[in-house]
Amino acid sequence: MVLYFGDEVDAALRAYLVVRKETPAQEDHQNALFLSLQNRRITDRAIQNLVKKYASITTKLKNISPHKLRSTFGTQLYAETGDIYLVANVLGHSDVNTTRKHYAKMDDTYRRRAANAVRLRD
Repeated sequence: MVLYFGDEVDAALRAYLVVRKETPAQEDHQNALFLSLQNRRITDRAIQNLVKKYASITTKLKNISPHKLRSTFGTQLYAETGDIYLVANVLGHSDVNTTRKHYAKMDDTYRRRAANAVRLRD
């Protein structure tokens, strides 16, 4: 799969790769992009813990998880583009109805905005 990302992510990854090239990985982990403190491939659980740790520093209001970040990305993408098919594709949903179910509230937001967008002439 080809992964597309913006300029900010590109810059951050390029800066990280400079550091990563200087970090020796344990045997069988040399091809890992992200390494743990033990210089092994980072696990899904470690990512969950990192998100939880840094989210708790940022906000005390919500439990933030990788899934919540993904959902927020999908919501923002739909809000910016209004393209449910694009969101379904980017999130990897095989059925657009799955995406529509999760973002139905956004459709209601668009309908409310549309109701106030058109003004009658005097």
